[in-house]
Amino acid sequence: MEPVVLALASNERYFPGLYCAVISALSHLDAARQVNLKVLDGGLSRPSTETLSRLVDRVGGPVRLEFVTVHPSVFSKATLGPGRSHMTYCRLLLPHLLDVPRLIYLDCDVLVFRDLSELFNLELSAGKVLAAVPDSETLSLGEDCATIADALGLPAEGAYFNCGVMLMNLDELRKQHFFERAVEFLNGKSAHRFWDQSAINFLLNGQIQALPECWNRASWRFDAQQNNDLDCVLHYTTSAPWLGGTRGPAQVLFERFAVDAGLSVNRQIADFKKSRRQQFFRNALAPFRALGFPLVSLFYKIAGEKEKCAAYQKSARYWLRYILNAPRRLRLYSKRAEQIQGMKFKLAVSKSAA
Repeated sequence: MEPVVLALASNERYFPGLYCAVISALSHLDAARQVNLKVLDGGLSRPSTETLSRLVDRVGGPVRLEFVTVHPSVFSKATLGPGRSHMTYCRLLLPHLLDVPRLIYLDCDVLVFRDLSELFNLELSAGKVLAAVPDSETLSLGEDCATIADALGLPAEGAYFNCGVMLMNLDELRKQHFFERAVEFLNGKSAHRFWDQSAINFLLNGQIQALPECWNRASWRFDAQQNNDLDCVLHYTTSAPWLGGTRGPAQVLFERFAVDAGLSVNRQIADFKKSRRQQFFRNALAPFRALGFPLVSLFYKIAGEKEKCAAYQKSARYWLRYILNAPRRLRLYSKRAEQIQGMKFKLAVSKSAA
C-alpha cells in the first residue's frame, strides 16, 4: 500500500509537543504500514532533532524520518502568530516544499489516539482538495472576518474549518498555485483573525470536505466530557500544555502521557509559571466580570451601540455560568484527574526512548 505521509512543523519552543504528537501518532498506526514522517524544521536544536531521531529508531518498522528546513520569513509581512513567530504559516508551504501527492498534516499540539492510516486512505469527493473538521469555536467565515468574506464575494455564513488536522491533496493545491495565492492573501489582508487558517478557509471555500469530529477534537470539549473516553485526535486549541496549558482533564492527560513518553513537562520553566499566574488572575477576576459586564452592556445600550451591548451581555452570561458551575466542574475534574493518573497508554516505545 501507499506509504502514509505525515507532516508536522515545529521550532524549539514547541518541540515537547512535536515529540508527544509523533510518538502518539506512530503508536496508533498500523505497525505494518510504511510511514514517511516529514518535520518542517523552523529552528530545532541539534539535541532535539537527535532525540526525535532516536525515538523513531526505537519505534522501528518502516518509518522514514526527514527534517525539512523552512524559512518562514517568506511571510514576513504577515501578522505574527502564536509565540510571536511566523511558524504557524508553515502548513501553507507544504505544496511548495514536499514532492508528494497527498499527506496528513498535524499541528504539534495534538495527541493521536486513532489510526491515521484510516484518514490517509480516505478518497476526497469531487471538487475537494483537502479534508478537515469544522471549527468548534469559529463557526463561519464571517466570524473570522466579514469584511474579507464580502470583498471576496463569499457568504459570511460559509463553513469554517480548523486546520490543525488536515488530509491534503498537494497535487491539486499546486495546480491552483495555492502557496503563491496564500502569500499574497496574508501579506495584503490584515483583518483576518487566524493566520494561515484564515487563508485556507477563505481561498479554498467550497473545496474543503468535512471530517467527523473524532479526527480533531478540541481539548476544551474533552474537558466538558463526563468521562475520559478518547479514540480521537485530541487538539489543544487554546494553549500549549507543555507551556502551562489550561487547568482541566486535558492538561492532566497531556502531562500524564508525556511522563510515559519519556519527556515530562517541566513545570519550572518561566512560560509555565507565567501561564499559571494568568489563570489565577483570570479566576480571581471572574466575579468582577460577571457583575461589571452587565453594567457596561447597559451603558452601550443607552448609547445605542447594539453590537457592543450584545457582546458584553454574552460575556456576562459566560462568566456567570462559569462561577455558578465552578463547584460541580471542580468535583468532576478531580474525579477524572484521578482516573487519568491510572491510565495505561499504547506506546510503540518505552519511556527510555528519550
